[in-house]
Order: sequence, then structure tokens, then C-alpha cells
Amino acid sequence: MSAAAREIPTAIIAYSAIDEVHKVHYLSNIQSIQSPEYRNAEISLFCHQIQQAESIYLQSGNIFQAIDLNMQLFNWERALELAVKYKTHVDTVLAFRQKYLKELGCKETITKLQQYSDKITIDWEKVDAKVALEREKIK
Repeated sequence: MSAAAREIPTAIIAYSAIDEVHKVHYLSNIQSIQSPEYRNAEISLFCHQIQQAESIYLQSGNIFQAIDLNMQLFNWERALELAVKYKTHVDTVLAFRQKYLKELGCKETITKLQQYSDKITIDWEKVDAKVALEREKIK
């Protein structure tokens, strides 16, 4: 309850009392986040409010975080939809999708992703550089 109310110190005390060490650690990390928008999005994720977290990222201009959230959740179509809509990181979505499929030994089954893959050549150096730059922004 206290996490949903964004009362992180209270939530930390409560989870400590019931020996939920991993949650205490995660909440402590959230508490140390400087950006209020990013902190609120992470609290929403902690409370399993995925749509709210995505909305917070988008409203605060953290487009990559919204895209990355969907990739981490294997919601590839939504990740691509956001990348296309905001004209950023389309190659990142495609690169990570291709890597994921390769690790599974599968072929692409999502038509829209296949269509974009046919049009765009993946340059992992560029993708890695863009991702590193985006991750630096949130530190």
C-alpha cells in the first residue's frame, strides 16, 4: 500500500519487517533516483502498473525508456509502434528483436517487424552507442 502511495520510506520499513530483502533493495534504488518522473515510473513498475509507467515515461519525454520497457516485457509490437511514432530507436527495436529470435532459434512471426527488418539494416555499433547515450541520461 505504501509503495502505491509513493511512500517509499514507509514501504522500505514494512518490507524490512517481513524480510523481503530484494524489495527493500529495489525500493532503496528507486529512492535514490534523482528524477521525479523516472522515480514515479519505477514505483509504478514496482506496483505492476505497466501502462502508468509507460505514460509517465512518454509524458516526461523519456521515449527510449518507454520503448525499452516494452522490449524488456517482450511487447515487441508496442515497442516498434512507439519507435515509429516518435521516429527514434526503430533500429534498436529491430536489433534487439533479431537478437532475441536468434537466441531462441526462431524466425520472425510479426508482420510489421518483418516489414521494417526488410527495410532497415542493423548496425550494432550505432545501436549500442544510442542505447549507452540514453542510459547515461538517466544516471
